[in-house]
Amino acid sequence: MRAANSSDPQTRYHRTAVFRAVALFMSLAASLAVVAAPAPTVTAIVHATVIHPELAAAAARSPDNTIVIAGNRIEAVGPSASARVPAGARIIDARGQWVTPGLIDGHVHFFQSGNLYARPDVADFNRWMPYSKEVARNQARLPDTFKVWLASGVTSVADVGGPLWNFQVRDAARSSPAAPRVSVAGPLISMVARPQLDLGDPPIIKVDSPEDARALVARLLRYHPDYIKVWFIHRAGDDLAGQEAIVKATGDAAHAAGTRLAVHATELVTAKAALRAGADYLVHSVEDEPVDEEFISLAKARNVLYCPTLFVRLGYLYALSDTWEPTDAERRLADPQILAAMHDLDRMPTDVIPERALKLMQDKKAPGRPSVALANLMQVWNAGVTVVMGTDAGNIGTLHGPSIFREMAMMVEAGLTPLQVLRSATVNGAAATSTPDVGIIAAGKLADLVIVNKDPLADIVNMSSITHVIKDGKDFTPAELLRGL
Repeated sequence: MRAANSSDPQTRYHRTAVFRAVALFMSLAASLAVVAAPAPTVTAIVHATVIHPELAAAAARSPDNTIVIAGNRIEAVGPSASARVPAGARIIDARGQWVTPGLIDGHVHFFQSGNLYARPDVADFNRWMPYSKEVARNQARLPDTFKVWLASGVTSVADVGGPLWNFQVRDAARSSPAAPRVSVAGPLISMVARPQLDLGDPPIIKVDSPEDARALVARLLRYHPDYIKVWFIHRAGDDLAGQEAIVKATGDAAHAAGTRLAVHATELVTAKAALRAGADYLVHSVEDEPVDEEFISLAKARNVLYCPTLFVRLGYLYALSDTWEPTDAERRLADPQILAAMHDLDRMPTDVIPERALKLMQDKKAPGRPSVALANLMQVWNAGVTVVMGTDAGNIGTLHGPSIFREMAMMVEAGLTPLQVLRSATVNGAAATSTPDVGIIAAGKLADLVIVNKDPLADIVNMSSITHVIKDGKDFTPAELLRGL
């Protein structure tokens, strides 16, 4: 039997008929898909006072407004008297309540839990709780940690450093409706080693040269990180110029791929070196001395983001001295497993408690406030540098979720108004994420919102009086998110 010749009229006819049948089927399928597609769910939040943190104080509060949400986007915002609410819309009556954009935490770490066992390089509790067991708990508990963030009104976070499984965290958040939006960095490119944290997938990797840094960046870029992060630790006797060269090599390689550079640099000298080297995001305050004109000029020239993380050091001191106590918001909104572990020192034998913790427990000395960091926050804000609220949650004593209310209260203590703090946690925070359409309540933006019972502009702690959290157009209450945790 001979093979069919494609030039035969009969063959051409059959082939044309098959093509036409396939095209007709595809056209019908597309038409049916269009017909069958359900209309987007519509929700209307009516009679609310809407807070617009991007506006000046006189215009930031809009009373008796209605917000119409179609699918996952805001369709309209305006006075309730003239609002057009579509028939069949689900109504949330927010009379006597306030609506803000979803909160954004610009500095978290999912590989850490916030309990005593989060950092064995700082306080080694392995004889009581093996670090491997702690990290396995964090991985297994991830869906619940997501819910704790949402219950606290946080609809986006930036995880600025962790093991390679950080990228799985981002994937898990994208596939779960009950999760914040997650931007991530992979392992920290570091000036020092932290072998205590290395379980085969280290969160911190030491490099010794610009060439090492570029090679590590190339490996991390395969995972499409939202940031490349440098842990810039400078000690007496270290070659600052050599370290700056490593940061610059890291930043140049990241920027060539369109990825931003985040840097941990807590001293003025390292912060300025990081800015010269191309940092886009300083993830901590300058803590050792007042910022100067050179720093401000460098920060503004780089259009840098500045994240104060004011509470995190206090969290370590409270927890390791066994004087940590939950706030009201933490009692209501934190992961109950973590809350239950915060006073494990009360039941540990003395011989398994790290020396550092024993000393702090004996001293029972109240830690001082971070006065330099507090003053620098005001200097930086007043100079026009973009400040992003961030907690460094996951570190010992800084819990995922409701730790944001401690952080925001300290920002007010530094001198910011509640509106300015809210701006840092919404509009400015959006700049630290990879999602541009968040942080503002306006038509066309993603529907990430928080409804609260008390006025956050009167007292920023009122942001914890949450009744509803809407993320991507889906409505949650703290009670339903935390049920069964």
